[in-house]
Amino acid sequence: MNAADTRPLLLGLLLGFMPLLVLHSAPGEGQTLWREDEQRVRVGLKLFPACVGALEAIETWLTPRGSLLVLVVYTGSSASTRPVVANLESVERIRDYPLEIRAVSAAELDAYSGPRPVGVFVSSVDLPPRQQRLWSERYRTLVFSPFAGAVEGGAVAGIYVADRVLPFVSPTQARRAGIRFKPFFLDVARLHDGH
Repeated sequence: MNAADTRPLLLGLLLGFMPLLVLHSAPGEGQTLWREDEQRVRVGLKLFPACVGALEAIETWLTPRGSLLVLVVYTGSSASTRPVVANLESVERIRDYPLEIRAVSAAELDAYSGPRPVGVFVSSVDLPPRQQRLWSERYRTLVFSPFAGAVEGGAVAGIYVADRVLPFVSPTQARRAGIRFKPFFLDVARLHDGH
């Protein structure tokens, strides 16, 4: 068989396997939702530092070591959170303050008694909104969730996706958490005025 004979054979095999690949990934549409959530996390990682940087009186969140503590909360295995932690660790400073990043499970955060975090980044889609609302109020902190419906459900901030991506903020939940954003940030953010 020469090269000219193998091209139609390879093309036929490829076209024959393509429907199998499509059918294999179609049931339940889980892959599509998973990819959307993964994209939301990536976009959220870009917006989260801006949200933290827009907090008024950010120095009140400094740890005794002079850093800003960010907790990355997850459910299930911590392995899926490692890329999120690594990404946030690459952000060396926010408003001249170094960051300290820690991964904690939702159960650990429920019982947390360490230094006050400047923010909690939600890295798992299945965390209940009520739990996020309670964390923001208990720890008086920014709870940021990039997932759809999170801000409407109880997170202080997240992302709003339409013709462009914007920070999405619940002023009501921010007030409940005792945090304030700088006015310029609220001017560019999408505001959720429910609750």
